[in-house]
Amino acid sequence: MALVKIHVLYGHLEGRAGFARDPTGFLALEAGIFREHGLDVSWEHVQGTEERQRRLENGSADISLVVGRAALQHYLKSQTTRLLGSSMNSCPYYLVAQPGIGEVRGLRGCALACRESVGRGAPLERLLRERGGGGEIAVDFVAGDQHAFDALVGGAAAGALLPRPYALVAEERGFRRVSEWPDAVDDPLPVTLETTARLAGARYDDYRLYLAAHRAAIRYAKQDRAATVAMLGRRFGHSAWLAGKIYGEYLVWLDDRLTVVFGKLEALAAQVCPEFPGGARRLAAEWIAPGAVRE
Repeated sequence: MALVKIHVLYGHLEGRAGFARDPTGFLALEAGIFREHGLDVSWEHVQGTEERQRRLENGSADISLVVGRAALQHYLKSQTTRLLGSSMNSCPYYLVAQPGIGEVRGLRGCALACRESVGRGAPLERLLRERGGGGEIAVDFVAGDQHAFDALVGGAAAGALLPRPYALVAEERGFRRVSEWPDAVDDPLPVTLETTARLAGARYDDYRLYLAAHRAAIRYAKQDRAATVAMLGRRFGHSAWLAGKIYGEYLVWLDDRLTVVFGKLEALAAQVCPEFPGGARRLAAEWIAPGAVRE
């Protein structure tokens, strides 16, 4: 029987060369998981969500792994995209500070960098006041996570709220994670599986096979630490320390159900399109594949 061809695109984390939000496709290829499911999958790095969407639209790709914010913006703009699901619904940010700062109160009188789209919806002012002992800590809202990372490592900010991959890279460079910080800042749906409405209909059976294989790949990644850590070092050049940290503190958030948690969809809609008619319920009905949403 001929294998079903599926072309999947992925990008690196917002300007951070060498890190994919969901790298489990490499494990699936190496372990033969896709072939076991009757698939011939090509897994290609294409940087830029707009370029990946263009390839979906022109038929040169089938699925794009993309952060939920960008996927929702694509849908609002074109009304032609669909989500097959999500391999990560949530992954709270870490607070990372300059060396020598080990607690929130150490940021008094300093600037804290944070991505505006995720920080505005969190109770940052209250938490900083409570945990900083009442001292003034200025929040510098920046355009993106890369900007917050650059502000920290460049010395423009004493601390930064960062997605875990960025935070772990900062730790490897000698910066310090503030462990007392709660899981207060989150980027809902950091990894979604995007396609087009046309492809979702025409390739329904093929995509069912792909989703089953992707689920198996996530389970394999979580069950075989050695293989996953080795792949991260081989494919992305991570040190053994960083690969181990990514495995233990980031990839554990991958969810092999590949469904969208409705509460996270609500949070994403509140960030991106708070006035969308019908709200998250209508989004779920129109934008996400049937059966791919769970409460």
